[in-house]
Amino acid sequence: MTRFYGFDTKGLMRGVASLALAVSMAGVMMSDADAQRRRNNNDEAESEQNQAERVFSAAIGQIVLEAQTQQAAELFADSIVTLNRALGNAAINPYERSIALQMRGRSYYETDQVMPAIRDWEAAIASGGMLPNETTDLRINIGQLYIAEGDYARGISALEQAVAQAGEDVLNVRVIKMLAQAYAQAERYREGLPWAERFWAEHPRADRVRGDYSLMLFYYQQLERVPDQFRIIEEMVQRWPTEKNNWRSYASLLAQTGREQDAFEANKIMYINGMFTESREIVALAQYYSYYEYPYRGAVVLERELNAGVVERTRNNLNLLANMWRQAREWERAIPVLRQLAQLTGDGDDYLKLAEALWQRRELDDAEDAFTEALNRGGLDRPGDAWTLLGNVRAELGREESAIAAFREGARYPYSRSTANGWATFITNRQRAARERIEIRERVRQDECRFSVGDLMETAILLGDVDDNGRIIVDVPDRCDDLYNQYGEERSSVAEADAADEASDAG
Repeated sequence: MTRFYGFDTKGLMRGVASLALAVSMAGVMMSDADAQRRRNNNDEAESEQNQAERVFSAAIGQIVLEAQTQQAAELFADSIVTLNRALGNAAINPYERSIALQMRGRSYYETDQVMPAIRDWEAAIASGGMLPNETTDLRINIGQLYIAEGDYARGISALEQAVAQAGEDVLNVRVIKMLAQAYAQAERYREGLPWAERFWAEHPRADRVRGDYSLMLFYYQQLERVPDQFRIIEEMVQRWPTEKNNWRSYASLLAQTGREQDAFEANKIMYINGMFTESREIVALAQYYSYYEYPYRGAVVLERELNAGVVERTRNNLNLLANMWRQAREWERAIPVLRQLAQLTGDGDDYLKLAEALWQRRELDDAEDAFTEALNRGGLDRPGDAWTLLGNVRAELGREESAIAAFREGARYPYSRSTANGWATFITNRQRAARERIEIRERVRQDECRFSVGDLMETAILLGDVDDNGRIIVDVPDRCDDLYNQYGEERSSVAEADAADEASDAG
């Protein structure tokens, strides 16, 4: 946000010094006749009595000329001593006193004694020896000095006295701006705003400098006049389109007023134009992309700046990049970041994110290892879910018994029990169904073989196919060879009979 930090007091002080020098020279470097002609030109309505009073006596005039010579030689400390002689003279008249006080005030100022300078100039006004236009000019300079010294109330009072005394003629743009600045420094914003807006209206746009914009923006910020803030900031952006601070203030105001999408667009413009040079700025932009569901673009920006070294490769920044790749379902690009993050932190949760990405990529062996590592590291918010996912990976790898074991671990937690038990039941039922299918197929084969061998036996009897011992011989099909021998006998029955005979012989 753009802030107002006051004005250039150095330039102000130079202006005060120049005016003070001009005032201190008035009436000193001229003859009485010259002084008379000037007074007539400046104020034709001045009375003859006043004209007569605005002259130097020989004694005071000599001292003032001596002091002027010292000031010209920059011997300001010496001139103070000299002017003290004049001011200590009981015969000094008001006009002489006003000149001596102005000159001594200038010497005080030049020797960095600001408050004595102000006191002398105020005393010069109070002396009664100055013309109205002279007191007006001096009040303006006194006001400037008070403001430069941080005494804003007295500065404002002096300036407004000058305005009250001289009327509209003294209200040039410089004085109006001075009052606006003083009120701002005094935090009297409502009183100062009319001066600020008058300055803005009377100061041509082509002559406005950055400080002028900052002054107006500061007033509108303090008084929470949002439309006026937009007006000033937008003009600043148009006038200085390449300056980041203007755009930053604009984006900040947009965000503050609920126009987050417009703030996002302003940040994009800043990035595209190369205004972002700090890590936090680019991270904030990436977060904007993520928030507005453009995670892919945000991840591209963040990854580019990470690789360029503009953004620090911290855990938070890597985590943000990984999350945006995951949000964009760019698992292949997420996996290297997640692997680096897991190795960097060693946290179970980071290994879990890596495992999930590997599972999405169907890199099942690596996924199983990562899930196992995550569970071994611990610290997971929902370990039951991790066990369930590990069971799924093992099931897809065909490791059903170890999958069931993982599901049983998952069933220990209330939040994952239903899902884990469901998967365990599914695999168990699938195994049972597979066994039943095998049993059914076997029964069908046995029935087929019994019928086939029976048919073969009948045919062999009709044809008289017998061996040397007169036993019927059949050509048992290969698929039935484990069930029937060449005589058409069930092998299991023959084996049982042989076992019974062996047992009888043994008994």
